[in-house]
Amino acid sequence: MADDTDIDELVLAGHGGALHHADDGVDPNEARRDALERRLKCEVIRVAEEAAREKGVQVSPHVAQCLTELTMAYAEHLAEDLWAFAQHRRGKIITHEDVLLAVRRIPAVRESVQALLPAERRKKQTTLNLGG
Repeated sequence: MADDTDIDELVLAGHGGALHHADDGVDPNEARRDALERRLKCEVIRVAEEAAREKGVQVSPHVAQCLTELTMAYAEHLAEDLWAFAQHRRGKIITHEDVLLAVRRIPAVRESVQALLPAERRKKQTTLNLGG
């Protein structure tokens, strides 16, 4: 039976290969980042292919590559925002409030994050009525 790495390599081979190739002597953090990118790419491809199957269409390798690049870019941007929000409040730990702030303009994601919180941590959404 193939392990996840073998399966990932097969998925990657069918969709344009790895985002970056690891070289010998690479900084351990860079190697970890590369492994995360490959894993993320595989998961994005699997989700896209599953959604495509449900709709009776196929995902081209070019589109799969674009989706994975966009997803990685968004993840990096989100991580930078979360760090900045924690730094702004002089925190050393990223909290659920940082996450809620980062996804404030994406209602479905905000609702999903809220649903994962314990009831006592959920905030009531207030709306500002600007009409007079």
